[in-house]
Parts: sequence; C-alpha cells; structure tokens
Amino acid sequence: MSKTHRDYFNSLASEWDAMVEDLPVLRDYLLRFGVSKGERVLDVGAGTGRLTRYLIELTGLEGQVIAEDISERMLIEAGKSINSETVRFVCDDVCELALKSDSFDKVICFSIFPHILHPQKALSEIRRVLRPGGRLLILHTSGSHDLNRFHASLNSVVCYDKLPPAEGMVPLIRKSGLMERLIEEREDLYWVEAEKPAQN
Repeated sequence: MSKTHRDYFNSLASEWDAMVEDLPVLRDYLLRFGVSKGERVLDVGAGTGRLTRYLIELTGLEGQVIAEDISERMLIEAGKSINSETVRFVCDDVCELALKSDSFDKVICFSIFPHILHPQKALSEIRRVLRPGGRLLILHTSGSHDLNRFHASLNSVVCYDKLPPAEGMVPLIRKSGLMERLIEEREDLYWVEAEKPAQN
C-alpha cells in the first residue's frame, strides 16, 4: 500500500466498524479453511479486527494471531475491543514484513488484496513467512466484478484498486513459489487458496 492508502484508512479508522457489516459467515469460512487450535496465523490487513476476533477463538490459548495492517489507527481501534494474550498487533507493510521466515501455519488476506500495490512482492513475502506446508487464503465476500465496480464508484484513492478474477491469481501464485489448492469465485465469494510446498 502507498502512503496515500495508509492516510486514507487511517482517516476512516474511528468510523470503520459502523461502515462495514458484521459477517458471522466469516467464522464458517475460517473453519472451512481449517483454522484450528494451536496454530499461528497471520491476519494481513486486519483493520479493526473483524477477522481477528474469530481467529483468536479458533486458534485458542495455545495458538497465536498476528494482526498486521499498514494503518496504525486501524490497529489502535482493534486493540480497544480485542483483549487477548494470544494476539499481537503489528503495523507493517505486507510487501516488507518484519516477521520471521517459516513461522506461520496460515496466512489470510481478507478484503485487502486489491489495495496491495505490488501483489507479486506481497505473495513472495507471504511465502517466506509461511511454514513448509503452510497455506494462504485470499478471501472476499463478493466476486471481483462487483468489488471492482464498487471501488470504482468511490471518490477516493481506492477507486483505482482492482481485484483480478480468481483464476487470474494463479500465475502470480505460481511465480511466488506457492501452489494453488482451491480457486472459487461467485457473486458472494472470492476464494483463492494456495500452499507453500513442503521441503524435501
């Protein structure tokens, strides 16, 4: 994300939770993805913690959730309502993560990927921090066509942010050294799942 994007999301942080709908179906999606007790999960673009709350519940006391976002004010808002010893808030750029290699069981990018200016670099960083056999999920609750149309309708920096069709993510995933596992797109779901190959 650019500094302009960072400023944009910082400016919306205090009102973000009132602007977005709470979606209990996210918990079901996380279960489908296989998030489980004891796992270490990176929540990319965590914002005010919509997904983080479910991740904390599903990974339990034995797990850890890293809520990462480029917007420090979004993370401050998340910290106001999330009080758990198993979560850590990290203000960082997904293209240059200050996180250890091979350290996460799962990485989730929920409602963030169109705003990443260098998706190939971000995917390479995600591959680096995933453990061998670890998995990535790029998730949206609408298809790329409707999402891109919505962004284009906004009078803001995000009006140019586009999400490629799910199948269009496959070359980027392969180039980063990940392997696609499940690609699904419909009007109410965008699901791109990939895996870091296990070491021989």
